[in-house]
Amino acid sequence: MDLLQENFPQLFYLYSTYYTPYASYIHPLRRALLLTQSYFYRYAFPTLYPFYALTLRLLGSVFTEQPSLASLTLLAVLLLVSLKLMDVLRRAIVSWIAFAIRMIIYASVVLVGVWVYQRGLEQSLEDLGWTIGLLAGLGEQGEKMGRARAARRAKEARSIPEGHYRGRTRGARW
Repeated sequence: MDLLQENFPQLFYLYSTYYTPYASYIHPLRRALLLTQSYFYRYAFPTLYPFYALTLRLLGSVFTEQPSLASLTLLAVLLLVSLKLMDVLRRAIVSWIAFAIRMIIYASVVLVGVWVYQRGLEQSLEDLGWTIGLLAGLGEQGEKMGRARAARRAKEARSIPEGHYRGRTRGARW
């Protein structure tokens, strides 16, 4: 209780003031929480409440009575069956993903073969060289832009006087 009494004024200040140094971080989280709560009470709660009440009644009777050997055996069998089903499901998903990857690889090999057949070997090699040159040029241009951006940021960091803060940080002070 002392912890709450000591920290309540600060927590109330953070909650009640609209603009705080942390507002840009708190408000999206708060909005997401409120939207999730609104969605839950509007759509999920009316659908799930009957199942919740039934489960609560059944669990209440299960936890108040002593479990029998038959119910424990049934629980163990259900656990094993559910684990086997989950293993089968996992294997099916992995096999379908592997199948899709194999089909993509085979289709790309066939498409490259058709492309080489239609264009001829020399023209295909020339096109491949042009594509590699284009990608290398794009990589060099990206590196050049990255170096220029880093130099600009370093220049900005050196030009900021002590005690001033950078850009649109809204009080985050970084």
